[in-house]
Amino acid sequence: MDTSAFFDHLGTAFAGDPQTSDPLDPRWTRIATDVAGYTGPNELAVLNAAAALLPEHEAYLEVGTFKGRSLVGAVAGNEGKKFYAMENFLEFGMAGQEARAELEDNLRTYAASADIALLEGDCFTLMAQPGAVDAPVGVYFYDGEHTLLSHYLALAAVEPLLADEALVLVDDATWPVVQRAHRIFLRRHPGWSVAATWDAAHADDPRWSNGLHALVFRRTGRRTRMSRVDEGLRIYQTRVQDRLNHAAWAVADRFPGITKRVAAVVMGRSRAIGDDDH
Repeated sequence: MDTSAFFDHLGTAFAGDPQTSDPLDPRWTRIATDVAGYTGPNELAVLNAAAALLPEHEAYLEVGTFKGRSLVGAVAGNEGKKFYAMENFLEFGMAGQEARAELEDNLRTYAASADIALLEGDCFTLMAQPGAVDAPVGVYFYDGEHTLLSHYLALAAVEPLLADEALVLVDDATWPVVQRAHRIFLRRHPGWSVAATWDAAHADDPRWSNGLHALVFRRTGRRTRMSRVDEGLRIYQTRVQDRLNHAAWAVADRFPGITKRVAAVVMGRSRAIGDDDH
């Protein structure tokens, strides 16, 4: 993926500065209205522009597809590309199968001719499975679980799958927990940089939702495996934390009111934007 070409091209998708202007193409506002989800119109324009520049032999990988809004935006007009989407529907509790059915319906409606492989399961398990993603990933969009460890692993686990140069887009990146994960990761991994930040002025910003950051990866050596430390963290996440998450969401299904109040206290500051923490 030629990331420099992407940033040069991106300006043609917006009326002015992408941070403060709307996309020129009205499709992104329509998709944001018609398809349930949490990705803003400006984010959809960025995802689509990135997918459009994918070389023929590279693929687009998305984690956290929900009902398909972001994936539909990326695919529009790019049906000749290869797309992978990973979703475990865990955060949606008992409504998970309903979300999956709506996702499949949206893909039939908006992306019927696209080459999309939907991989259901934990992304950190799937990314470690040989052959699950069988093309170098030139564009990667992460909108999965939002904890410090998961955002760190979102970069660590995908690195072996990335093309030698790749564009990495991370949703909800205005949240402090995401930015902290990135700082920790970049200190320990060469070849990575934060290339652009489109931050939300407040939670659920109409253009950028909770913010989108663009990272660039350029491979600096021949290593195509996770480090021992990162692999240990991945194993903990998939074998211990994942079970705890399942238990937590089971409790949330039974006691939604109490769970919501506890979550607001526990995650409040790590997800605060602008004046939202006052």
